[in-house]
Amino acid sequence: MAGILLMVGYLLMLIGWIWMIVTAIQTGKDTSEKAIWGLVTFFCGIIGAIIFFVVRKEGKTPLMVQVLGWVFTVIAMVIGGGQASFNIGG
Repeated sequence: MAGILLMVGYLLMLIGWIWMIVTAIQTGKDTSEKAIWGLVTFFCGIIGAIIFFVVRKEGKTPLMVQVLGWVFTVIAMVIGGGQASFNIGG
């Protein structure tokens, strides 16, 4: 159970991260702003997504997908006793 929850959490984090990068690039006014926000969200992950959302007030849905992925991952770690990431295959 914990392994499946962990995989779902990782998948949601990845989907939200890619979605936030695309959103950041699409909502920029000019090329340099698009590049800056794209790089911030790419390299900073969820922290960059939070900064982007606070500054630009856009990208709420991909941010919530990332947060939900983190929540699932933490729950999987608690259920699996911190060993869920090492027991995915068995």
